[in-house]
Amino acid sequence: MLEHQNIKPEPITKDDASWFQPLFKICFERDDLWLQHLGDQKYEAFHINRQAFIFTYTVENYTDLLTIGVHPDQRRRGLACSLLKWMIVKAPEEQKFFLDVECENVAAIQLYKKVGFELISIRKGYYPQLSGLALDAYVMTYQK
Repeated sequence: MLEHQNIKPEPITKDDASWFQPLFKICFERDDLWLQHLGDQKYEAFHINRQAFIFTYTVENYTDLLTIGVHPDQRRRGLACSLLKWMIVKAPEEQKFFLDVECENVAAIQLYKKVGFELISIRKGYYPQLSGLALDAYVMTYQK
């Protein structure tokens, strides 16, 4: 857990665009979709040392995990797992978490299962690709 690593996630704000936009782009090879929403109380974003980040959208006791990313040079060091666990721990009791993940993203699927997320459905053609095709997504959930 993050406390054991002496790492404290910090909030991301719209003012962080200068460092966050390039980080998002290197993680996902596309522009960020979420930073513009910060300021709306339903959206939250946190980072660890400007190397890992998580964005969520919460309405009442439902939280959608919109994205989680780690700089390629920092992957496989437990940052995403620690950040995800921290997000769950800080949430109120009875919180329900949902996420979509590309069916081909084996590393992310393993991470979510490790934390306790379960597969509940598949969304066909959910993630559009530059080729014109679209990849399927798993819908996963976690109940606190």
